[in-house]
Amino acid sequence: MPVYECIIPEGSVAMELRPKIATAFTDIHCNTTGAPRSFVHVIFWDVPDGTDSGYPDKYYIDGHNRAGRTLEVKETIRQSLVDAFCKISGIDHTKVGSRINEAPGGWTMEAGHILPNPGEEGPEYYLKEHAAD
Repeated sequence: MPVYECIIPEGSVAMELRPKIATAFTDIHCNTTGAPRSFVHVIFWDVPDGTDSGYPDKYYIDGHNRAGRTLEVKETIRQSLVDAFCKISGIDHTKVGSRINEAPGGWTMEAGHILPNPGEEGPEYYLKEHAAD
C-alpha cells in the first residue's frame, strides 16, 4: 500500500535518476517497517512550468501509508525520503516539502486483499504475499 508521490517541476529530475529514487524510497520503507517490497509504489508527477501544483513547495513528497505506526517511525520515514530524494536528485533540502498521510489498514487494498493495520499482519500474512510471486 504505501504510495509515495514526488511532485516535481517538469523536467527537473532526469529520467535515469527516477528508478534510483524509487529504489531508495522502497528500501527506506521496507527497512523501517518490514513491509514486502512489492507493496511500495512510487509515482512521479511532472508539473508543467507556470502551473500551480496545489502543494506548498516546488518539490513535494506526498506519502500515503496505513495508520498505526508511531510518530517516531513516521518521522524517520519522512525525513529519510527527503534525504534520499535530495541526495540522488541534487535538489536542495530547503526546496523540498513533505508529509505522510495515513488511512486505516481496512481502507486500503494490495493485490486484491484488504490490509490489516500495521503490527496485525502475522507471519502468515507475508508468506501469502510472497507465495503469489
